[in-house]
Amino acid sequence: METLKISNKVSEIQKGVDYVQNELRKRKVPQKEIVPTLLTTEDVLAKLIETATEDISISVTGFLGSAEIRLSAKGKSIAVSDIKSSFLSDIDGVDADNVELNAFIRRLVEKLFGENLSIKNEYGVNKAVIRAKKSPFRSLLITVSALIVGAAVGLGMQHFLPAAVSKAVSANIFTPIYSMFMNALKMVVAPLVFCSVASALADFSDLKALGRMAVKIVCFYLLTSMLAIGVGYVTYQIFPIGDSSLVASVTDAAVSTIAKGQGVKISIRDTLVNIIPNNIITPFQKSDMLQLIFMAVVLGVASASLSNKFPSLRNALALANKLFSKITTAIVTFIPLIVFCSMAKMMLSMKLENFMSVIVWLPTIYAGCFLMIVVYFLLMLIFARVNPLKFLGKFYPAMFSAYTLAASNPALPSSIKQCDEMGVSKNVYSFSLPLGATINMDGSCISLMITSLFMAKIFGIPVTGSVLTTIIIAIMVLSVGSPGVPGGNLVCMTLLLPQIGVPAEAVSLVMGLYPVMAMMQTCANVTGDAVVTTIVAKQENLLDMEKYNS
Repeated sequence: METLKISNKVSEIQKGVDYVQNELRKRKVPQKEIVPTLLTTEDVLAKLIETATEDISISVTGFLGSAEIRLSAKGKSIAVSDIKSSFLSDIDGVDADNVELNAFIRRLVEKLFGENLSIKNEYGVNKAVIRAKKSPFRSLLITVSALIVGAAVGLGMQHFLPAAVSKAVSANIFTPIYSMFMNALKMVVAPLVFCSVASALADFSDLKALGRMAVKIVCFYLLTSMLAIGVGYVTYQIFPIGDSSLVASVTDAAVSTIAKGQGVKISIRDTLVNIIPNNIITPFQKSDMLQLIFMAVVLGVASASLSNKFPSLRNALALANKLFSKITTAIVTFIPLIVFCSMAKMMLSMKLENFMSVIVWLPTIYAGCFLMIVVYFLLMLIFARVNPLKFLGKFYPAMFSAYTLAASNPALPSSIKQCDEMGVSKNVYSFSLPLGATINMDGSCISLMITSLFMAKIFGIPVTGSVLTTIIIAIMVLSVGSPGVPGGNLVCMTLLLPQIGVPAEAVSLVMGLYPVMAMMQTCANVTGDAVVTTIVAKQENLLDMEKYNS
């Protein structure tokens, strides 16, 4: 790592800034990131020189696409607040009455001296780190590491610790941490979805264009669901798994899951009727996404129609959306910790004999989900004429987040963030992603189709045309109105299997592997939502192609 030494003289500042600029360009840091970094570097150097007793060291480091400037010098301790004060003193002459300019300056100061700058003093040496560019792989590496370590810890505890100790650790450490995180997400997801959808629709000045976009989104979701059912069927024909000897392994372990599904209605009529709530409080209490989206659509459209006379309505919704987005961002920073706890807890409870008895079921569903992702890419080429590899390169953090969380709604904040970075207009993704997380369950369609055919073969039930039609209709209804209970798709299996003559208790065969399957299933669900969002955005000229292709 090359290091530049400059003397503690003001005349040396430009030399240091030029060095940093050249190093950042070598690392292909975008110009829009270089400019604020150089401003920060200049102010940090100026403050270091004030207190430095020796030469100042400057180096630029990077790992997997990141870029950081490290500066160090002996001297009196300084802090980020000192740099900020120095910067503000340089712009005292700015017109105090210019509200827009002052707002811009505040945003600039926050950008320069917020989370991108850290300073500490160790043994009389000031050490400053300026983050010019974050690695796109950083969060992925941290999360993957947490997943691997969590799985290893869970297996290690299962084999080397007494069962009572492992159970106590899981019950008193892993489970509470995981529950707190999921509760926090449930707390914020409902208002986030509500404000996100309402704010996006309030920004529309052309309500006819809004209606056209909404119809397109729903039609594409129906299309991908039908394609997913077909992909599940084709995948099973390629890998016709199922062994009648497994009948003897069916247990009553699914009793509690079956109980959750008792009384659940899966008719299209009831699903449509229940979209309209009878009050405005219950949908938030139950996190009923269809009802929340309905209320948000009503509020957003009404605000859009009144925006000319009462612009404060639109501004209030935008402010609320930013507020809950900020809260969500803070919550999801704990995802690696939750992944660790979730994997450790899962590996502690997984029995090897259950894993081996139906192991073929798991890779078959994974294969179906991978095949569905290929279908998504073909849809992007056909309907949007955009490079799907660019989509993959920008959206993979959300895909991995969905994989580790194994639930569509908790993964929603990550999907929103990546679609924004991909260049999709907020007017599209703020409506389509929450809707897709509720009604577009392509991964679930694949897993339900494969599971139903798998169970039919185990129990010797011939899959005739009428049986296949029953499966397809039931899966379509379940994908839209699946019950809002933990392990929802597992409950859907207990509702689907009796429709073709398979006892609901057969779910006990796959319950041990369900958490691992749900991870890939959710990844396909979330990817499908984003693909439809991107296609519709491109067709409506609401996709920033320069940002998408960058």
